[in-house]
Amino acid sequence: MLRLMFFVGLGILFGGIVAALVGPPGAASWAIPVGIIVTVVSATFVLLGRSLRGLSLPSSEQVQLALADGRVGLARVDALSQTGTHINEQPVCDIDLTVRPVHGGVYRTRVRRIVQLTEIPRFQPGTRHVVAILEEGHPEVALTAEDAGAQIWDDTEFPPAEAAGDLQLPSQKSGGPAGVRRPLIGTSRRWRPLRIAAFVLAGMLAGAAVVFPYRAGLAETVAAIPEGRFHADLREPAALDRALAALAQEIGHDRVVSVTVSEDLVSVNAPLTPESLNVDRWYYRKGSVTHDGPGSPQPETLSEQFGLGELDAGAILREIERAAEEVGVSDLDGVMYSASRELAQTEADPWNTERSGPVSASFVINDGYRSASFRVAADGSELRSTD
Repeated sequence: MLRLMFFVGLGILFGGIVAALVGPPGAASWAIPVGIIVTVVSATFVLLGRSLRGLSLPSSEQVQLALADGRVGLARVDALSQTGTHINEQPVCDIDLTVRPVHGGVYRTRVRRIVQLTEIPRFQPGTRHVVAILEEGHPEVALTAEDAGAQIWDDTEFPPAEAAGDLQLPSQKSGGPAGVRRPLIGTSRRWRPLRIAAFVLAGMLAGAAVVFPYRAGLAETVAAIPEGRFHADLREPAALDRALAALAQEIGHDRVVSVTVSEDLVSVNAPLTPESLNVDRWYYRKGSVTHDGPGSPQPETLSEQFGLGELDAGAILREIERAAEEVGVSDLDGVMYSASRELAQTEADPWNTERSGPVSASFVINDGYRSASFRVAADGSELRSTD
């Protein structure tokens, strides 16, 4: 379970990193700290668990049941070694034993347990101890506190350790003491590919769950990478069409008062309803739409509205490129345009301030050395300088 949590934490962490790269500012901001915490904590416990693997912690009930059933024996300490792990400043030690059960032949096994510093002399090689055999036919034993009973077997002979057979290490494969719950997936070597596949799958699913709300931004990034960019240029026709469609879906209609388009952001002032003069500000960035409350300025008449479909993104971009050539600028980075209705001024009414004229887009070409302002109709016609 801890290893599973480790891979889940890694998945959340990497999912948070991907979301931060492909999503809008603040995307999945919770995922990176949560992923780090889950990964570090679970890794710490996994390492601790590895160092404590095989630690003998039988319950008193198991020991008493073994003694009551006559599953008892005498053990001689052959070796005492520290594992390098300390719990509450007390060493975890491996104790190699030669065991002579009351019933059965002599065998060798190992017990891993916490040995208090004051108990180290008690477990020196050659000392004898009464042990409970936790399960018949398995090597697991538990050292008991009945060492005084070992005096009864003073005349019991033990063969040299090397003559008692190979060391039989307690193994999860053997099933362990009765009543111990076995894992759903085995822990032996032959189950390792399945365990690894399950852990990796869990991590991938966790990462996918984090990134899923930002899948549109991820798709834009994947599409933009072959073109040498990390994100889609929203001034391009296909990218802008996706952005405007997403905005219209979230707003509930396609009527707007103004549209501003830059490389990585599209913002619109849209009325609450097509019949309303109250407009809100909406943003599209990296596949996500956000709502920012009332926009500014508020329109004076319904005639200021126009449909998002009136903008010909490809034609406007071509005219921006043509204007840049006229000015002598080759780099369009940072160039943005804003579309809205023009004033309804005519030769007969040059003072009309009502914004009910044709829809057009205004933009500025500026490379730090030269600057020029232009306006172009929504369909890409009538490019003109406004300087």
